[in-house]
Amino acid sequence: MLANATRLLSTASFYLVFVGLITGCQTAPPQDDSFQFTPPALDSSRQTSSITQALQQLNLQQFAAAEADFQALLKESTDQNTIQESLAGLTLVYLHPNSPMFNLALATATMDRLYQQIMRWPQNKPSLDMFLLSAKLCLEQRLDLNREIALREQAEARQQQLLNETFNLQRAIEKLRQLTLQ
Repeated sequence: MLANATRLLSTASFYLVFVGLITGCQTAPPQDDSFQFTPPALDSSRQTSSITQALQQLNLQQFAAAEADFQALLKESTDQNTIQESLAGLTLVYLHPNSPMFNLALATATMDRLYQQIMRWPQNKPSLDMFLLSAKLCLEQRLDLNREIALREQAEARQQQLLNETFNLQRAIEKLRQLTLQ
């Protein structure tokens, strides 16, 4: 029952993070007319569509395609928003319980890299902050679950060992009874 509750909590956390990430990616930045600086021309429409496409693939649980798109964006892009969103997407790919690429070590390393990116180039995106918090909670829950599973397996092994010892002692007692009756 504890495993089911933890799994449901983990799944709920994952979907909360995913919805927050998608919402944050779809929100347009506020327009301030007093600030007339135009950034250098990057192919941001392609990057935005690639991020959207990768997130859709992740939503459809096409993990290999989503991972490939996020990795390509990381290699191609110099835009910090795109890099941070790609790292967040990769973390989701590695954390999703149904993903064949589920890997806590990769998810942790990717999340650390995302955290470093956010500390170096803050984007003032609350969705990424919420993502980091949710992903951290998800990782902690998964590690706690793995620890509980390991403890349960140890307890089951100890119980089996005790059952074997009990069986051996019962056989020894039966042999002693037979010897004393002869």
